[in-house]
Amino acid sequence: MLPLSKYSGSSMGNLPIGQGESVTPAQIAQFYGAIANGGILKAPHVVRRVDGKLVTQMKSHRIMKASTAAALRQMLEGVFREGGTAAAVKIPGYTLAGKTGTANKVVDGKYSDSAYIASFVGFAPATNPKFLISVMVDQPAGGSIFGAEVAAPAFGKIASFALNYDKIPPQ
Repeated sequence: MLPLSKYSGSSMGNLPIGQGESVTPAQIAQFYGAIANGGILKAPHVVRRVDGKLVTQMKSHRIMKASTAAALRQMLEGVFREGGTAAAVKIPGYTLAGKTGTANKVVDGKYSDSAYIASFVGFAPATNPKFLISVMVDQPAGGSIFGAEVAAPAFGKIASFALNYDKIPPQ
């Protein structure tokens, strides 16, 4: 991440559309996890237990007010409402939260106009999250390059399976 002194006036226009700063899918998932957890940032982990023993985790800490996280969660729910970028994705009985993304890849130090990454990151259920799912499609093939059309449907299928598999009741 760049130090504050390196940001310019155009940064405020670039950052919201996913340009000007590179982050990994794990970093994106970790930040969205903080939104889902009421503003508490937790270290990502792949396994919780090994041979029945709890794997030690780094301490968590607050990175935003709970009220800010709640406001962001509500905005992310809007992505699934009519007019939202993932309105076609539905899991009956559940409220979902997430964000689509379509980014130009950097090729030889410049943003490409032919190579893309389509993404979706979200959590379910939105009000009491049990799952955080991040889908990244590097150079989508088949016609569409957009996260809403390529990655969001995959999120919906994975979330539907996970909610059902873990017997998470509808809200």
